[in-house]
Amino acid sequence: MNATRTACIAAALMMLRPCHAAPDPQPPGQAQKVDSRASGAEAAASEASSRAGKRYEEMLAKMQAAVEEVAQLYGDPIFLQVFTNDTERAAQLKERLRLARSQKELQRELSDLEKRREDLLNELALKQREASRLAARLVRQRAALDALAAAVEQARKAVEDTAN
Repeated sequence: MNATRTACIAAALMMLRPCHAAPDPQPPGQAQKVDSRASGAEAAASEASSRAGKRYEEMLAKMQAAVEEVAQLYGDPIFLQVFTNDTERAAQLKERLRLARSQKELQRELSDLEKRREDLLNELALKQREASRLAARLVRQRAALDALAAAVEQARKAVEDTAN
C-alpha cells in the first residue's frame, strides 16, 4: 500500500485514540494521604490500564491490517475509514461527510452550469453577428433588386416610347 493511503488509514486510526483527562489536582493546602491500600489500588488500576492500552493497540493494529487487506483486494483505492462505537459521533461524521460531498457536487454542478451559460452566451453572440450580417446582405440584395426593377421599368418605358 502506498504511503498516502497508509497515512490516511493511520490518520483515521489515530482519531480513535481515546483522550485521557488528567486527574484533578488536590486543592492547595490539603495534604495528600497515601496509605498502602491506595497505592495498591493505584498499581492495580495502572496495570489494568496498561493491559487495556495493549488490547486497544492490538485492536487498532488488527483493524488497520484488515482495512489494508480489503483495500489491496480492490486496487488500493483512496478512502477514509473511521471506526467508532459512539453512534452519535458516527451520525455526525456521516452527516458532515454527506454535506461535504453534496457541497462538492453542487460546486461542480454550478461550475458546469456557468461554463454552459458562457458557451450559450458565446453561441448567442455568434448567432447575433450572423443575423446582423445576413440582415445587411438582405438589405444589399433588396437594394440591388430595387435598382434592377427600376432599370427594367425604365427599359420598358423606353421600348414603349420607341414603339409609339
